[in-house]
Amino acid sequence: MVLWSYRTTPRTSTKETPFSLTYRTEAMLPMEVAVNTLRVANKDEESNAQDLRINLDILQEKCERSGMRQAAYKDATERYYDQRVKEKVFRVGEYVLRKNEASCAQPQGKLGPTWEGPYKVTEANRNGAYVLETMEGRQIPRTWNARNLKKYLF
Repeated sequence: MVLWSYRTTPRTSTKETPFSLTYRTEAMLPMEVAVNTLRVANKDEESNAQDLRINLDILQEKCERSGMRQAAYKDATERYYDQRVKEKVFRVGEYVLRKNEASCAQPQGKLGPTWEGPYKVTEANRNGAYVLETMEGRQIPRTWNARNLKKYLF
């Protein structure tokens, strides 16, 4: 029953039910068949067949509309996220900590360290990529994204 309700509930992104996109028609609830509702009582075999043919004719249009709705929904979600995200910017000479999960330098685990460092920022590239060096002056291989860094406060 849970799967049935999931498959017959319209999605926010497409405004269509997964059932209707898969089987090209709206589902009838099992309760409607068991209890003689108006939808079942007024059922006519010939008009039902004609309605199914009409559904097939408009299927391509229905899929295109749901695809456009889904793209618009993704754009709106992206705009919402981009408005709230705070971009981290580090200047050359600042000290940062590096996320242990990204570097895998130390063994991880439930009680393992989350951050390692400090490291000094030696070069700031575009798109939030930074070149780091250790406190002894040895350069760390590859660039590191700002998502994996945080400011180190003495």
